[in-house]
Order: sequence, then C-alpha cells, then structure tokens
Amino acid sequence: MQTLFFTVKEWNRFTWSIQEVICKKYDVILTDYKTRKEKTMLLLNKINMKNFNKGMDTFNRSLNKFSKTVDSLNRPISQDKNTEERSSYSKEGIWGKESVSFWGKPGLSNNRVSIWPEKQSQSKDQKTDTEIW
Repeated sequence: MQTLFFTVKEWNRFTWSIQEVICKKYDVILTDYKTRKEKTMLLLNKINMKNFNKGMDTFNRSLNKFSKTVDSLNRPISQDKNTEERSSYSKEGIWGKESVSFWGKPGLSNNRVSIWPEKQSQSKDQKTDTEIW
C-alpha cells in the first residue's frame, strides 16, 4: 500500500466520504497533527512567570483605567445633590425618629402613614360583599 502525506488543513478540505475512500486505498499520515496531550504540553511550556506577570500587569492597568472612568462619571452626579435632599431620603426622614415604646423596646414614632384607607361607615344603601353572597 502506498503512503500519502497530508497536513491537517489539506486533509480537512476533503469531504467525509472522500476521506474514507482515500484511507481504504492508501496509508494516510497527517504530518502536523498533534494530540490533545501534545497541545497542552506546548501551551504549558509557553507560560512562564515572566509572561504571567506581564499579563497580570496589563490586566491591572486596564482595571484601574476602568475604575477611574467610572469614578469620574459618578462624581458629577453625587456633587449635584444637596445635603437637604440627602437628609430627606435618610432612614429618619422616611420612617421617623425611633422612640422607646411602652414595653421598653425601641420602636418607631407614631408618624406612620396608613396604607389602606380608614374604614368608612356604610350607609343602608350600600351592601357589603358578605351580605350579597
């Protein structure tokens, strides 16, 4: 049987059926084929501490530039707000000052806003749902 030599790129140009026919007629050797283990070993040999440090320095510089950009965008927004606006959005501004309740536990002041409307007295003309059903 005759031997044919191909690179991986040349071999992949053939369709699957043509590759089968060639393999049946000839011994095919792929010249630049590397196994997964060989590829990993080549990659690990390329990585050394000098290259790793260089990559980490580049990453660190780009991260610092990004954080400076974000800070510069946030600064004008935070400087525009007045201190009065900030205090109105504080916890005490919303919920009121804490006071000591009758039981001695700290609680909120009585300045609460009711969520549901107060019960209204119903006239004789208005029927409740329970009376209808």
